[in-house]
Amino acid sequence: MLKIQYKDRRTAPIWIVEKRYTIGSSLNNHLVLTEPGISPLHARLLTENNSLILKDNHSDSGCFVNGQRVTEKQLLPGDTIRLGSVEFDILDPQEADEQDGTSPAAGARWSLVSDSSWLAGKEYALPEGRSVIGRSSNCDLVVPGNHLSQQHAELTIRDNLLHIRDLASANGTYINDKRVREGTLRPGDRLRLDVYSFRVVGPEPESSKPRPRRARATAQPPERRVPSSEPKQWKTKPTSPGNRIEPEAPQQLNWLATFSFLLLAGALGILLFIILGR
Repeated sequence: MLKIQYKDRRTAPIWIVEKRYTIGSSLNNHLVLTEPGISPLHARLLTENNSLILKDNHSDSGCFVNGQRVTEKQLLPGDTIRLGSVEFDILDPQEADEQDGTSPAAGARWSLVSDSSWLAGKEYALPEGRSVIGRSSNCDLVVPGNHLSQQHAELTIRDNLLHIRDLASANGTYINDKRVREGTLRPGDRLRLDVYSFRVVGPEPESSKPRPRRARATAQPPERRVPSSEPKQWKTKPTSPGNRIEPEAPQQLNWLATFSFLLLAGALGILLFIILGR
């Protein structure tokens, strides 16, 4: 669930818990705006699969998200919407609580958000320890409805969990439409006291938080090689003939070359002598 809040902070943030939340100048809307440029049914906020969607209802002045006019747009925390001349911020409830210094870690903040038509969006913050909800003015959480018992149920925050116990009410206590005498509530559950229903809001359990990644094994330093005592055959790398030490030619090959040269020179000398002697 998300909250919307007037940009000028004129009121507290508003929970959007109904599947179809209407905004406009008509008194039949969930949120009534009397500013200029607001159509009787200006826009609707639709909750679908845990997403909040803004849908323009053919209004004259339009609907804007982050300065861009839209006919239908999914809203995310941090977005700014403008209807006529009125601006709202979209808030993530947990982030909003942290900004206010009321993070779950600071007090395990639990609350009940009504999604009954005549109480839609009203939030009942639960104090630490034990509290009683009912229609009596002596209760910690007063819901002025004739269908509730004077003291309908007891709520207790213990070990970071929310527990409920029915106080022999006439019309019963229900968790996710199942009647209970006692039970444990978790964030997102629906609590119903006869015809009055509430969404449970609270800190996420530890098991649902992302686990820290395992640290990777430290890479071992490369092992140093002991220099070899044998003479190297390469200057650096064997990349070209000029980059290696060529083996010396055997001395026998040099002697044969000299002998062949002398033999050839002698033969030429004899041939020249014969020719000139004629």
